[in-house]
Amino acid sequence: MTTLLNSHPDAAGPSPAASGRSFPRSWDRRRSALLELPLVLPVLAFVGLIIVVPMAYVAFQSAHDWQPGSESPFIGWQNYHDLFASEFFQQVLWNQAVLLLGLPIYVLTPFLVALVLFDRVRGASVFRTIFFFPAVLSPAIVGIMFRVVLAPDGPFNELLRRMGLGAFALDWLNDQDLVKPVLIVLLTWAGMGVGIIIFSAALSALPLEQLEAATLDGANWWQSVRHIILPELRPVIGLWAAYQTISLFAFSFGWVYVLTSGGPNGASTTIDFDIYQNAFTFGAFGIAAAESVVLLAIVATLGVAASGVTWLRRRTARSYQVAAEANR
Repeated sequence: MTTLLNSHPDAAGPSPAASGRSFPRSWDRRRSALLELPLVLPVLAFVGLIIVVPMAYVAFQSAHDWQPGSESPFIGWQNYHDLFASEFFQQVLWNQAVLLLGLPIYVLTPFLVALVLFDRVRGASVFRTIFFFPAVLSPAIVGIMFRVVLAPDGPFNELLRRMGLGAFALDWLNDQDLVKPVLIVLLTWAGMGVGIIIFSAALSALPLEQLEAATLDGANWWQSVRHIILPELRPVIGLWAAYQTISLFAFSFGWVYVLTSGGPNGASTTIDFDIYQNAFTFGAFGIAAAESVVLLAIVATLGVAASGVTWLRRRTARSYQVAAEANR
């Protein structure tokens, strides 16, 4: 009888929810949100005016035979049908997929360099500055430089010939089999500096006592990286991977335009460059609008998929933690 009384919810007095103590705290949060709303509204209005409204307008025009400044009749899904029926657009999607396969290289290269600079190199700040230098240069300038360096009679091939490696002196930017790997290498080099700075900042925020304790327990460098550094930096790695993915779809135009102009035979054409070509070279504004919507859908899908994977991983880790605590 005593056990039953003690186990009854009302035996120890009213619960916090019944006493009303949680309501003021909830009301404080709502009131704080309402007070902060006027500060957020200008930002929301600016984002809506600069980004959302143009996107909605382009999506609307993708269902029309869009001719700016003249009559644009409604044609429904015809632009999308023509786009996906195009063999060239299928080639563009394949090019984009191949460049996306380089994502581990885009992520691991700056991470490993930052890791080596973190505890293996003296004067690491000097090297970080050197690696960061390409990030402050325009893709147009760097693209022209590499177009000269990688030309058939350029300095790189000349160096290979003088080293007795003339068989490897190739036409790097005009070979359909080579141009995409070359782009992957150049995009890795161009974005590596920013990645090194981000990973270096994350490494500087690591709890040093854990690394010192692992060293005292006999852990080698690789074991410390695997069991301490990687788990701590997983959110930063995911963030950098997401940024690189978006950059591949939205910010590779400058490199393609200057280096290859989408050639040879469309082997290096990306979606953003093809949108430019359709709109301003061929005057197919409706097709370009439909391709822009497809690009937005691809990026949004990848973002949702990445968020879903992150949520699933956190939920799985939380379940393992709860199960481990229950077994103790």
